[in-house]
Amino acid sequence: MASWGREVQRATVAGHPCLVYAQRPHSVAELLEAGRRWHGRELLVQGTRRMTGAEHERAVAAAAAHLRERGVRPGDTVLLLGFNSIEWVVAFWALQALGAVAALGNAWWSDAEVTEAVELVEPALALTDREVAVPALGLDALRDLPTGSLRLAPVTEDDIALIMFSSGTSGTAKAVLMSHRSVVANIHNLLVLTGRLPDELPDTHPGTVSLLSVPLFHLAGIQTSITTLLSGGRLVFLEGRYDPGEVLRLIETERVRVWGSIPTMVSRVLDHPEFSRFDTSSVRSVPMGGAAISPELRERVTGAFTGVKARVGSLYGLTEAGGVLAAGSGPDITSRPGAVGRALPVVELAIQDPGPDGVGEIAARTPTMTGGYLRDPEPVTDAEGWIRTGDLGRIDDEGWLYVTGRSKDVIIRGGENIAAATVERAVASHPDVVEVAVVALPHADLGEEVGAAVVLRGGATTDAAALRAHAAGTLARHEVPARWWLHPGPLPTNPSGKVLRREVRAAWMSAPTPDVEDQP
Repeated sequence: MASWGREVQRATVAGHPCLVYAQRPHSVAELLEAGRRWHGRELLVQGTRRMTGAEHERAVAAAAAHLRERGVRPGDTVLLLGFNSIEWVVAFWALQALGAVAALGNAWWSDAEVTEAVELVEPALALTDREVAVPALGLDALRDLPTGSLRLAPVTEDDIALIMFSSGTSGTAKAVLMSHRSVVANIHNLLVLTGRLPDELPDTHPGTVSLLSVPLFHLAGIQTSITTLLSGGRLVFLEGRYDPGEVLRLIETERVRVWGSIPTMVSRVLDHPEFSRFDTSSVRSVPMGGAAISPELRERVTGAFTGVKARVGSLYGLTEAGGVLAAGSGPDITSRPGAVGRALPVVELAIQDPGPDGVGEIAARTPTMTGGYLRDPEPVTDAEGWIRTGDLGRIDDEGWLYVTGRSKDVIIRGGENIAAATVERAVASHPDVVEVAVVALPHADLGEEVGAAVVLRGGATTDAAALRAHAAGTLARHEVPARWWLHPGPLPTNPSGKVLRREVRAAWMSAPTPDVEDQP
Protein backbone atom coordinates (compact mmCIF):
# COMPACT_ATOMS: atom_id res chain seq x y z
CA MET A 1 0.00 0.00 0.00
CA ALA A 2 1.32 3.44 -0.90
CA SER A 3 2.44 5.67 1.96
CA TRP A 4 2.61 9.44 2.07
CA GLY A 5 4.44 12.10 4.07
CA ARG A 6 5.08 15.83 4.23
CA GLU A 7 8.82 15.72 4.92
CA VAL A 8 10.86 17.20 2.08
CA GLN A 9 14.48 16.39 1.39
CA ARG A 10 16.98 17.14 -1.34
CA ALA A 11 17.87 14.40 -3.79
CA THR A 12 19.21 13.97 -7.30
CA VAL A 13 16.61 13.53 -10.05
CA ALA A 14 17.67 13.12 -13.69
CA GLY A 15 21.16 14.22 -12.69
CA HIS A 16 20.01 17.48 -11.07
CA PRO A 17 19.55 18.55 -7.43
CA CYS A 18 15.89 18.62 -6.55
CA LEU A 19 13.45 18.67 -3.64
CA VAL A 20 11.45 15.44 -3.14
CA TYR A 21 9.06 13.98 -0.61
CA ALA A 22 10.89 11.49 1.58
CA GLN A 23 7.86 9.19 1.93
CA ARG A 24 5.95 8.75 -1.33
CA PRO A 25 4.30 6.24 -3.68
CA HIS A 26 6.51 5.08 -6.54
CA SER A 27 4.04 4.42 -9.36
CA VAL A 28 0.73 5.73 -10.65
CA ALA A 29 -0.90 2.31 -10.35
CA GLU A 30 -0.21 2.27 -6.60
CA LEU A 31 -2.64 5.16 -6.32
CA LEU A 32 -5.42 2.89 -7.56
CA GLU A 33 -4.77 0.56 -4.61
CA ALA A 34 -4.64 3.54 -2.22
CA GLY A 35 -8.23 4.38 -3.13
CA ARG A 36 -9.58 1.02 -1.95
CA ARG A 37 -10.54 2.33 1.48
CA TRP A 38 -13.37 4.27 -0.18
CA HIS A 39 -14.68 1.39 -2.33
CA GLY A 40 -18.19 1.56 -0.92
CA ARG A 41 -18.68 5.14 -2.09
CA GLU A 42 -19.79 6.43 -5.46
CA LEU A 43 -16.77 7.49 -7.46
CA LEU A 44 -17.95 8.35 -10.99
CA VAL A 45 -21.20 9.93 -12.22
CA GLN A 46 -22.16 10.67 -15.81
CA GLY A 47 -25.77 11.10 -16.84
CA THR A 48 -27.76 8.19 -15.41
CA ARG A 49 -24.65 6.07 -14.82
CA ARG A 50 -23.17 5.86 -11.33
CA MET A 51 -20.14 3.72 -10.40
CA THR A 52 -18.73 2.96 -6.95
CA GLY A 53 -15.04 2.62 -6.22
CA ALA A 54 -15.35 -1.16 -6.02
CA GLU A 55 -17.19 -1.32 -9.34
CA HIS A 56 -14.54 0.91 -10.85
CA GLU A 57 -11.67 -1.37 -9.77
CA ARG A 58 -13.47 -4.44 -11.12
CA ALA A 59 -13.99 -2.63 -14.42
CA VAL A 60 -10.30 -1.65 -14.50
CA ALA A 61 -9.21 -5.24 -13.82
CA ALA A 62 -11.48 -6.54 -16.58
CA ALA A 63 -10.29 -3.90 -19.05
CA ALA A 64 -6.64 -4.63 -18.24
CA ALA A 65 -7.18 -8.34 -18.81
CA HIS A 66 -8.90 -7.62 -22.12
CA LEU A 67 -6.09 -5.34 -23.28
CA ARG A 68 -3.50 -7.90 -22.17
CA GLU A 69 -5.26 -10.44 -24.40
CA ARG A 70 -5.04 -7.90 -27.22
CA GLY A 71 -1.26 -7.93 -26.81
CA VAL A 72 -0.63 -4.80 -24.73
CA ARG A 73 2.56 -5.28 -22.70
CA PRO A 74 4.51 -3.20 -20.15
CA GLY A 75 6.18 -0.26 -21.86
CA ASP A 76 3.84 -0.32 -24.88
CA THR A 77 2.35 3.03 -25.90
CA VAL A 78 -1.44 3.10 -26.27
CA LEU A 79 -3.24 6.15 -27.68
CA LEU A 80 -6.25 7.06 -25.52
CA LEU A 81 -8.38 9.38 -27.63
CA GLY A 82 -11.88 10.34 -26.57
CA PHE A 83 -14.06 12.82 -24.71
CA ASN A 84 -14.68 12.62 -20.96
CA SER A 85 -16.43 9.39 -20.02
CA ILE A 86 -16.41 6.67 -17.40
CA GLU A 87 -14.82 4.33 -19.98
CA TRP A 88 -12.00 6.84 -20.50
CA VAL A 89 -11.21 6.71 -16.77
CA VAL A 90 -11.36 2.91 -16.73
CA ALA A 91 -9.04 2.73 -19.75
CA PHE A 92 -6.56 5.11 -18.14
CA TRP A 93 -6.23 3.00 -15.01
CA ALA A 94 -6.16 -0.27 -16.98
CA LEU A 95 -3.14 1.02 -18.90
CA GLN A 96 -1.41 1.99 -15.65
CA ALA A 97 -2.12 -1.47 -14.21
CA LEU A 98 -0.48 -3.01 -17.30
CA GLY A 99 2.59 -0.79 -17.01
CA ALA A 100 1.79 0.65 -20.44
CA VAL A 101 2.28 4.27 -21.52
CA ALA A 102 -0.99 6.15 -21.99
CA ALA A 103 -0.74 8.78 -24.74
CA LEU A 104 -3.61 11.16 -23.96
CA GLY A 105 -4.83 12.48 -27.30
CA ASN A 106 -6.89 15.62 -27.76
CA ALA A 107 -10.46 14.63 -28.60
CA TRP A 108 -10.92 17.87 -30.57
CA TRP A 109 -8.08 17.17 -32.96
CA SER A 110 -8.79 17.26 -36.67
CA ASP A 111 -8.20 14.07 -38.66
CA ALA A 112 -4.90 15.50 -39.85
CA GLU A 113 -3.81 16.18 -36.28
CA VAL A 114 -4.78 12.66 -35.21
CA THR A 115 -2.69 11.29 -38.06
CA GLU A 116 0.28 13.43 -36.99
CA ALA A 117 -0.03 12.21 -33.39
CA VAL A 118 -0.21 8.57 -34.46
CA GLU A 119 2.87 9.00 -36.62
CA LEU A 120 4.69 10.67 -33.74
CA VAL A 121 3.91 8.24 -30.88
CA GLU A 122 3.56 5.04 -32.99
CA PRO A 123 1.11 3.38 -30.58
CA ALA A 124 0.73 -0.37 -30.38
CA LEU A 125 -3.03 0.18 -30.04
CA ALA A 126 -5.49 3.06 -30.05
CA LEU A 127 -8.50 3.23 -27.74
CA THR A 128 -10.80 5.45 -29.76
CA ASP A 129 -13.81 5.63 -32.05
CA ARG A 130 -11.85 7.70 -34.57
CA GLU A 131 -10.35 6.33 -37.77
CA VAL A 132 -6.65 5.73 -37.12
CA ALA A 133 -3.86 3.98 -39.02
CA VAL A 134 -3.10 1.51 -36.21
CA PRO A 135 -5.05 -1.30 -34.55
CA ALA A 136 -7.91 0.31 -32.64
CA LEU A 137 -10.54 -0.59 -30.08
CA GLY A 138 -13.58 1.52 -29.25
CA LEU A 139 -13.85 2.66 -25.65
CA ASP A 140 -17.32 1.10 -25.39
CA ALA A 141 -15.64 -2.29 -25.90
CA LEU A 142 -14.35 -1.94 -22.33
CA ARG A 143 -17.88 -1.95 -20.88
CA ASP A 144 -19.52 -4.99 -19.26
CA LEU A 145 -16.47 -7.27 -19.49
CA PRO A 146 -16.08 -10.37 -17.28
CA THR A 147 -14.69 -9.28 -13.91
CA GLY A 148 -11.32 -10.36 -12.57
CA SER A 149 -8.73 -9.50 -9.94
CA LEU A 150 -6.41 -6.54 -10.32
CA ARG A 151 -2.80 -7.29 -11.25
CA LEU A 152 -0.19 -4.53 -11.31
CA ALA A 153 2.84 -4.80 -13.55
CA PRO A 154 6.11 -3.68 -11.89
CA VAL A 155 7.51 -0.30 -13.00
CA THR A 156 10.20 2.09 -11.79
CA GLU A 157 9.73 5.73 -10.79
CA ASP A 158 11.49 6.94 -13.89
CA ASP A 159 9.56 4.78 -16.38
CA ILE A 160 7.20 6.79 -18.58
CA ALA A 161 3.59 6.69 -17.39
CA LEU A 162 1.93 9.25 -19.67
CA ILE A 163 2.43 11.13 -22.87
CA MET A 164 0.56 14.42 -22.80
CA PHE A 165 0.35 16.96 -25.55
CA SER A 166 1.20 20.60 -24.94
CA SER A 167 -1.74 22.97 -25.29
CA GLY A 168 -0.53 24.30 -28.62
CA THR A 169 -1.34 27.97 -28.04
CA SER A 170 1.86 28.94 -29.86
CA GLY A 171 2.08 26.26 -32.51
CA THR A 172 1.82 22.53 -33.17
CA ALA A 173 1.25 20.43 -30.05
CA LYS A 174 4.24 18.40 -28.84
CA ALA A 175 4.24 15.02 -27.08
CA VAL A 176 5.41 15.56 -23.49
CA LEU A 177 6.88 12.56 -21.65
CA MET A 178 5.78 12.20 -18.01
CA SER A 179 7.31 9.62 -15.68
CA HIS A 180 5.60 7.91 -12.76
CA ARG A 181 7.75 10.10 -10.51
CA SER A 182 6.45 13.22 -12.22
CA VAL A 183 2.76 12.29 -12.02
CA VAL A 184 2.93 11.09 -8.40
CA ALA A 185 4.92 14.13 -7.19
CA ASN A 186 2.38 16.48 -8.75
CA ILE A 187 -0.53 14.67 -7.07
CA HIS A 188 1.41 14.60 -3.78
CA ASN A 189 1.85 18.38 -3.97
CA LEU A 190 -1.86 18.92 -4.52
CA LEU A 191 -2.86 16.62 -1.64
CA VAL A 192 -0.53 18.48 0.73
CA LEU A 193 -1.91 21.80 -0.55
CA THR A 194 -5.52 20.78 0.10
CA GLY A 195 -4.90 18.91 3.36
CA ARG A 196 -5.97 15.57 1.91
CA LEU A 197 -2.94 13.29 2.26
CA PRO A 198 -4.50 9.79 2.39
CA ASP A 199 -2.49 8.76 5.46
CA GLU A 200 -3.95 11.73 7.36
CA LEU A 201 -7.62 11.25 6.46
CA PRO A 202 -9.97 9.52 8.92
CA ASP A 203 -12.42 6.93 7.63
CA THR A 204 -15.19 9.46 8.31
CA HIS A 205 -13.71 11.97 5.86
CA PRO A 206 -16.73 13.04 3.77
CA GLY A 207 -14.92 13.40 0.45
CA THR A 208 -15.63 16.12 -2.05
CA VAL A 209 -18.08 16.21 -4.94
CA SER A 210 -16.08 17.63 -7.84
CA LEU A 211 -17.47 18.72 -11.17
CA LEU A 212 -15.01 18.18 -14.01
CA SER A 213 -15.70 20.55 -16.89
CA VAL A 214 -12.18 20.45 -18.31
CA PRO A 215 -11.00 17.52 -20.45
CA LEU A 216 -9.54 14.41 -18.86
CA PHE A 217 -6.75 14.50 -21.42
CA HIS A 218 -5.63 17.82 -19.94
CA LEU A 219 -3.40 17.80 -16.87
CA ALA A 220 -6.07 19.52 -14.75
CA GLY A 221 -8.45 16.67 -15.58
CA ILE A 222 -5.93 14.02 -14.55
CA GLN A 223 -5.21 15.86 -11.31
CA THR A 224 -8.87 16.15 -10.35
CA SER A 225 -9.72 12.54 -11.20
CA ILE A 226 -6.80 11.10 -9.22
CA THR A 227 -7.18 13.31 -6.14
CA THR A 228 -10.90 12.48 -6.04
CA LEU A 229 -10.11 8.74 -6.10
CA LEU A 230 -7.60 9.12 -3.26
CA SER A 231 -9.80 11.17 -0.94
CA GLY A 232 -13.15 9.39 -1.10
CA GLY A 233 -14.84 11.93 -3.31
CA ARG A 234 -17.23 11.77 -6.24
CA LEU A 235 -16.36 12.92 -9.74
CA VAL A 236 -19.16 14.28 -11.90
CA PHE A 237 -18.87 14.58 -15.70
CA LEU A 238 -20.83 16.53 -18.27
CA GLU A 239 -22.46 14.26 -20.84
CA GLY A 240 -21.61 16.36 -23.89
CA ARG A 241 -19.63 19.44 -24.78
CA TYR A 242 -19.22 22.30 -22.34
CA ASP A 243 -22.57 23.95 -21.61
CA PRO A 244 -22.92 26.62 -18.88
CA GLY A 245 -26.54 25.63 -18.29
CA GLU A 246 -25.59 21.97 -17.79
CA VAL A 247 -22.88 23.03 -15.35
CA LEU A 248 -25.47 24.85 -13.27
CA ARG A 249 -27.88 21.91 -13.40
CA LEU A 250 -25.22 19.47 -12.20
CA ILE A 251 -24.09 21.80 -9.43
CA GLU A 252 -27.67 21.85 -8.16
CA THR A 253 -28.57 18.15 -8.53
CA GLU A 254 -25.23 16.63 -7.45
CA ARG A 255 -24.55 19.21 -4.71
CA VAL A 256 -21.14 19.97 -6.19
CA ARG A 257 -18.67 21.42 -3.67
CA VAL A 258 -15.64 22.04 -5.89
CA TRP A 259 -15.78 23.23 -9.45
CA GLY A 260 -12.27 23.46 -10.81
CA SER A 261 -12.28 25.35 -14.09
CA ILE A 262 -10.65 28.15 -16.03
CA PRO A 263 -11.64 31.84 -16.05
CA THR A 264 -13.36 31.75 -19.44
CA MET A 265 -15.65 28.88 -18.44
CA VAL A 266 -16.44 30.48 -15.09
CA SER A 267 -17.33 33.79 -16.75
CA ARG A 268 -19.73 32.04 -19.13
CA VAL A 269 -21.53 30.35 -16.23
CA LEU A 270 -21.81 33.62 -14.32
CA ASP A 271 -23.26 35.25 -17.43
CA HIS A 272 -25.89 32.54 -17.94
CA PRO A 273 -29.28 34.31 -18.08
CA GLU A 274 -30.87 31.79 -15.70
CA PHE A 275 -28.03 31.62 -13.17
CA SER A 276 -30.22 32.83 -10.30
CA ARG A 277 -32.76 30.04 -10.88
CA PHE A 278 -30.26 27.35 -9.84
CA ASP A 279 -29.26 26.40 -6.29
CA THR A 280 -25.48 26.80 -6.20
CA SER A 281 -25.17 27.07 -2.41
CA SER A 282 -23.26 23.77 -2.19
CA VAL A 283 -20.20 25.21 -3.98
CA ARG A 284 -17.38 25.90 -1.54
CA SER A 285 -14.40 26.35 -3.81
CA VAL A 286 -13.80 27.52 -7.38
CA PRO A 287 -10.09 27.02 -8.14
CA MET A 288 -9.13 28.43 -11.51
CA GLY A 289 -6.08 27.95 -13.67
CA GLY A 290 -5.03 28.35 -17.28
CA ALA A 291 -4.99 32.15 -17.30
CA ALA A 292 -4.59 35.15 -15.03
CA ILE A 293 -7.65 35.81 -12.87
CA SER A 294 -8.79 39.39 -12.61
CA PRO A 295 -9.88 40.86 -9.25
CA GLU A 296 -13.23 41.62 -10.89
CA LEU A 297 -13.81 37.93 -11.71
CA ARG A 298 -12.87 36.91 -8.17
CA GLU A 299 -15.42 39.36 -6.80
CA ARG A 300 -18.09 38.08 -9.18
CA VAL A 301 -17.43 34.48 -8.09
CA THR A 302 -17.69 35.24 -4.38
CA GLY A 303 -20.79 37.33 -5.00
CA ALA A 304 -22.57 34.72 -7.11
CA PHE A 305 -21.56 31.53 -5.26
CA THR A 306 -22.65 32.37 -1.74
CA GLY A 307 -20.83 29.42 -0.16
CA VAL A 308 -17.44 30.28 -1.61
CA LYS A 309 -16.69 33.29 0.58
CA ALA A 310 -12.99 34.07 0.08
CA ARG A 311 -11.92 30.65 -1.19
CA VAL A 312 -11.49 31.50 -4.83
CA GLY A 313 -8.21 29.81 -5.63
CA SER A 314 -5.48 30.29 -8.16
CA LEU A 315 -3.29 27.57 -9.66
CA TYR A 316 -0.26 28.18 -11.85
CA GLY A 317 1.42 25.39 -13.74
CA LEU A 318 2.84 24.09 -16.97
CA THR A 319 2.48 20.75 -18.74
CA GLU A 320 6.20 20.58 -19.45
CA ALA A 321 6.90 21.12 -15.73
CA GLY A 322 4.59 18.23 -14.87
CA GLY A 323 1.75 20.12 -13.25
CA VAL A 324 1.01 22.79 -10.67
CA LEU A 325 3.96 24.90 -9.59
CA ALA A 326 2.33 27.57 -7.41
CA ALA A 327 -1.02 28.07 -5.72
CA GLY A 328 -2.86 30.51 -3.49
CA SER A 329 -6.33 31.17 -2.13
CA GLY A 330 -8.40 33.32 0.18
CA PRO A 331 -7.29 36.75 1.40
CA ASP A 332 -3.66 35.86 0.64
CA ILE A 333 -4.38 35.91 -3.07
CA THR A 334 -7.16 38.51 -3.21
CA SER A 335 -5.00 41.05 -1.40
CA ARG A 336 -2.24 40.65 -3.97
CA PRO A 337 -3.65 41.58 -7.41
CA GLY A 338 -1.81 39.75 -10.15
CA ALA A 339 -0.39 37.06 -7.84
CA VAL A 340 -0.96 33.43 -8.81
CA GLY A 341 0.41 31.80 -5.65
CA ARG A 342 3.52 30.57 -3.90
CA ALA A 343 5.69 27.58 -4.82
CA LEU A 344 4.39 24.16 -3.72
CA PRO A 345 6.56 22.12 -1.31
CA VAL A 346 8.87 20.38 -3.79
CA VAL A 347 8.92 23.22 -6.33
CA GLU A 348 11.71 25.79 -6.62
CA LEU A 349 10.95 28.96 -8.59
CA ALA A 350 13.33 31.56 -9.98
CA ILE A 351 13.23 34.57 -12.29
CA GLN A 352 15.68 34.37 -15.18
CA ASP A 353 17.22 37.55 -16.64
CA PRO A 354 15.15 39.98 -14.54
CA GLY A 355 14.87 43.62 -15.58
CA PRO A 356 15.06 46.64 -13.27
CA ASP A 357 11.47 45.98 -12.17
CA GLY A 358 12.29 42.39 -11.22
CA VAL A 359 10.31 40.98 -14.14
CA GLY A 360 11.91 38.21 -16.14
CA GLU A 361 11.16 34.72 -17.40
CA ILE A 362 9.76 32.35 -14.77
CA ALA A 363 11.79 29.16 -14.30
CA ALA A 364 11.10 26.09 -12.16
CA ARG A 365 12.98 23.08 -10.80
CA THR A 366 10.92 20.18 -9.47
CA PRO A 367 10.66 16.36 -9.50
CA THR A 368 7.42 16.77 -11.44
CA MET A 369 9.58 17.81 -14.39
CA THR A 370 8.84 15.93 -17.58
CA GLY A 371 11.33 13.90 -19.53
CA GLY A 372 11.17 16.24 -22.49
CA TYR A 373 9.45 15.90 -25.85
CA LEU A 374 9.12 12.59 -27.68
CA ARG A 375 11.68 12.26 -30.49
CA ASP A 376 13.26 15.57 -29.58
CA PRO A 377 16.83 15.24 -28.27
CA GLU A 378 16.87 18.77 -26.85
CA PRO A 379 16.44 18.76 -23.04
CA VAL A 380 13.65 20.86 -21.56
CA THR A 381 15.90 21.92 -18.69
CA ASP A 382 19.23 23.71 -18.49
CA ALA A 383 22.41 22.25 -17.01
CA GLU A 384 21.17 22.87 -13.45
CA GLY A 385 17.71 21.37 -13.97
CA TRP A 386 15.70 24.58 -14.47
CA ILE A 387 12.95 24.76 -17.07
CA ARG A 388 11.95 28.11 -18.53
CA THR A 389 8.18 28.40 -18.59
CA GLY A 390 7.86 31.01 -21.33
CA ASP A 391 5.93 33.20 -18.87
CA LEU A 392 7.06 36.58 -17.64
CA GLY A 393 6.76 37.41 -13.97
CA ARG A 394 8.32 38.40 -10.69
CA ILE A 395 8.59 37.02 -7.15
CA ASP A 396 8.12 39.34 -4.18
CA ASP A 397 10.01 39.24 -0.88
CA GLU A 398 7.43 36.86 0.62
CA GLY A 399 7.72 34.37 -2.20
CA TRP A 400 4.51 35.26 -4.06
CA LEU A 401 4.69 34.74 -7.80
CA TYR A 402 3.15 37.33 -10.12
CA VAL A 403 2.62 36.43 -13.78
CA THR A 404 2.77 39.52 -15.98
CA GLY A 405 2.60 37.99 -19.44
CA ARG A 406 3.98 35.50 -21.92
CA SER A 407 7.44 36.04 -23.32
CA LYS A 408 6.05 34.70 -26.61
CA ASP A 409 2.97 36.93 -26.41
CA VAL A 410 4.84 40.20 -26.54
CA ILE A 411 3.81 42.95 -28.94
CA ILE A 412 6.75 45.05 -30.14
CA ARG A 413 5.38 48.49 -30.97
CA GLY A 414 7.97 50.93 -32.19
CA GLY A 415 10.66 49.09 -30.24
CA GLU A 416 8.61 48.96 -27.02
CA ASN A 417 7.69 45.55 -25.63
CA ILE A 418 4.06 45.19 -24.55
CA ALA A 419 2.81 42.06 -22.75
CA ALA A 420 -0.57 41.02 -24.17
CA ALA A 421 -1.70 39.68 -20.78
CA THR A 422 -1.10 43.06 -19.15
CA VAL A 423 -3.37 44.81 -21.66
CA GLU A 424 -5.99 42.05 -21.38
CA ARG A 425 -6.24 42.47 -17.62
CA ALA A 426 -6.78 46.21 -18.00
CA VAL A 427 -9.51 45.79 -20.63
CA ALA A 428 -11.14 42.87 -18.78
CA SER A 429 -11.62 45.04 -15.69
CA HIS A 430 -14.35 47.00 -17.53
CA PRO A 431 -17.70 45.77 -16.14
CA ASP A 432 -19.19 45.21 -19.59
CA VAL A 433 -16.35 43.00 -20.85
CA VAL A 434 -16.92 39.23 -20.86
CA GLU A 435 -13.84 38.13 -22.80
CA VAL A 436 -10.84 39.80 -24.38
CA ALA A 437 -7.90 38.75 -26.51
CA VAL A 438 -5.05 41.14 -27.23
CA VAL A 439 -2.97 40.48 -30.33
CA ALA A 440 -0.26 42.08 -32.42
CA LEU A 441 -1.50 43.60 -35.68
CA PRO A 442 0.85 44.78 -38.44
CA HIS A 443 1.55 48.50 -38.74
CA ALA A 444 3.44 50.14 -41.61
CA ASP A 445 5.36 52.54 -39.38
CA LEU A 446 5.50 50.99 -35.89
CA GLY A 447 5.94 47.41 -37.03
CA GLU A 448 3.16 46.17 -34.74
CA GLU A 449 0.27 47.78 -32.94
CA VAL A 450 -2.01 46.56 -30.19
CA GLY A 451 -5.39 45.12 -31.15
CA ALA A 452 -8.08 44.04 -28.69
CA ALA A 453 -10.92 41.69 -29.61
CA VAL A 454 -13.63 42.18 -26.99
CA VAL A 455 -16.84 40.29 -26.24
CA LEU A 456 -19.32 42.49 -24.40
CA ARG A 457 -22.03 41.44 -21.98
CA GLY A 458 -25.45 41.05 -23.55
CA GLY A 459 -27.29 44.36 -23.87
CA ALA A 460 -24.19 46.45 -23.19
CA THR A 461 -23.97 49.75 -25.10
CA THR A 462 -20.26 50.31 -24.45
CA ASP A 463 -18.31 51.22 -27.59
CA ALA A 464 -14.65 51.17 -28.57
CA ALA A 465 -14.11 54.76 -27.43
CA ALA A 466 -15.32 53.95 -23.93
CA LEU A 467 -13.15 50.84 -23.79
CA ARG A 468 -10.16 52.85 -24.96
CA ALA A 469 -10.74 55.47 -22.25
CA HIS A 470 -11.09 52.76 -19.61
CA ALA A 471 -7.85 51.04 -20.65
CA ALA A 472 -6.01 54.37 -20.69
CA GLY A 473 -6.79 54.72 -17.02
CA THR A 474 -4.29 52.00 -16.06
CA LEU A 475 -2.08 51.46 -19.12
CA ALA A 476 0.78 53.45 -20.55
CA ARG A 477 -0.16 55.34 -23.71
CA HIS A 478 1.71 52.97 -26.00
CA GLU A 479 -0.02 49.98 -24.35
CA VAL A 480 -3.59 51.16 -25.01
CA PRO A 481 -5.06 49.20 -27.94
CA ALA A 482 -5.12 51.21 -31.14
CA ARG A 483 -7.62 48.90 -32.85
CA TRP A 484 -10.73 47.31 -31.43
CA TRP A 485 -12.93 44.45 -32.58
CA LEU A 486 -16.31 44.17 -30.84
CA HIS A 487 -16.44 40.42 -31.30
CA PRO A 488 -19.82 38.61 -31.28
CA GLY A 489 -18.30 35.87 -29.09
CA PRO A 490 -17.35 33.45 -27.86
CA LEU A 491 -13.64 33.80 -28.58
CA PRO A 492 -11.95 30.62 -29.84
CA THR A 493 -10.37 28.48 -27.11
CA ASN A 494 -8.37 25.28 -26.93
CA PRO A 495 -9.75 22.25 -24.99
CA SER A 496 -8.30 23.57 -21.74
CA GLY A 497 -10.22 26.83 -22.17
CA LYS A 498 -7.33 29.13 -23.03
CA VAL A 499 -8.20 31.78 -25.59
CA LEU A 500 -6.30 31.15 -28.82
CA ARG A 501 -4.81 34.53 -29.64
CA ARG A 502 -3.33 33.24 -32.90
CA GLU A 503 -6.81 32.24 -34.16
CA VAL A 504 -8.23 35.61 -33.14
CA ARG A 505 -5.44 37.35 -35.02
CA ALA A 506 -5.87 35.14 -38.09
CA ALA A 507 -9.62 35.83 -38.21
CA TRP A 508 -9.02 39.55 -37.77
CA MET A 509 -6.45 39.64 -40.55
CA SER A 510 -8.44 37.57 -43.04
CA ALA A 511 -11.87 39.12 -42.57
CA PRO A 512 -11.82 42.60 -40.99
CA THR A 513 -15.24 43.72 -39.81
CA PRO A 514 -16.86 47.14 -39.46
CA ASP A 515 -16.36 46.74 -35.72
CA VAL A 516 -12.63 47.24 -36.15
CA GLU A 517 -11.62 50.82 -35.47
CA ASP A 518 -8.30 52.52 -36.07
CA GLN A 519 -6.93 55.13 -33.75
CA PRO A 520 -4.55 57.69 -35.29
